[in-house]
Amino acid sequence: MKKLSILLLVLLLTSCSNQEIVDEIQIVNSFGYDYEDGRIKGTILYPLFKYGSTEEPSLISAKAETTFDVPAKLDNKSPLPIADGQLRSLLLGEPFAKRGLQNMISTVSRNPNLGRTMQVAISKGSAHEMLSSVTKKKMSDTQYINKLIEQNIKMESFPRTNFQIFLFNFFAEDRDAFLPYLKSEKNAIKLAGIALFRKYQFVDVLSMKHAFIFKLLDNGSKNGRYMISIKKDQHKGQIALQNLYTKNKYYLKGTKESPEIQIVLKIDGKLQEYPFWINVNDPSNVELISKQLKASIEKESKDVLDHIQKLDVDPLGLKDFIRSRTRHYDHQRIRAIYKDIPVSVRADVTLVQTGINE
Repeated sequence: MKKLSILLLVLLLTSCSNQEIVDEIQIVNSFGYDYEDGRIKGTILYPLFKYGSTEEPSLISAKAETTFDVPAKLDNKSPLPIADGQLRSLLLGEPFAKRGLQNMISTVSRNPNLGRTMQVAISKGSAHEMLSSVTKKKMSDTQYINKLIEQNIKMESFPRTNFQIFLFNFFAEDRDAFLPYLKSEKNAIKLAGIALFRKYQFVDVLSMKHAFIFKLLDNGSKNGRYMISIKKDQHKGQIALQNLYTKNKYYLKGTKESPEIQIVLKIDGKLQEYPFWINVNDPSNVELISKQLKASIEKESKDVLDHIQKLDVDPLGLKDFIRSRTRHYDHQRIRAIYKDIPVSVRADVTLVQTGINE
């Protein structure tokens, strides 16, 4: 009797679930938004299975007056119901993002089917055109965009980001959001920088040259590659630092009326490549390299901070850090003085290895 009761319970539970048969739905991997001719254009990228496991990326696009109406317009053009539960990337055209994303993000964030690890990115130009380029034979992969972003995050050349992180920064009172910025290049797509937001609007791009430094300031790093120019006497060359571990620490200084922030970067790394005329077994040369690395990282860090403060954007959450350390925090006053808050960076560089010969 007990076994029969358990069996009936299992049957009742399974009968309540909504089932979707793969062959009867249109599985979408990427979604794009553009602003075109005064209307919102939506584009979906989905796999079209032809022979066995053979997959061919295909597109459907449609225009509507609002973000909310776009999915319905796309459904009208699709032979199968559109299923967005496997959505891996959301691509936003630059002109669309510059108009502000509040309405679109408010709509999309309420969709319970979307995974919070989905990647969101800004495309230079049209999102539709960039998704169209994915259908080319050289990039014939409906998950090309999210794989591109995630492998750069994994290789530590880009700050950690996904839909959940973006939403947290986007709606935070004392932070601004940032996203990957993608650019088409012939038949390829490349990661070209960090898209910066001022509240709900895309305003500027931080180049890939500074993306690694931004990552160190944002959430540190466990690995990554950093190159600098070095000179000694009449010699000049390039040195590659393989970053093994970086930890950042923020300190609030000054007064409540005139706050100051100091960021300390503790970097343990090794010299991956260096000119033949540098003898790394000589402690004085290692010290010289450490000093020049320190100077370079501090200068580039200050360049990044000056740039974002001049734009009046706060992707690092500097205002939020001040708030967390200040009693009776005054949002309006800190916002008013944000661009002029002194922020200094100190890099403590330790070369823990210099190669197999050491």
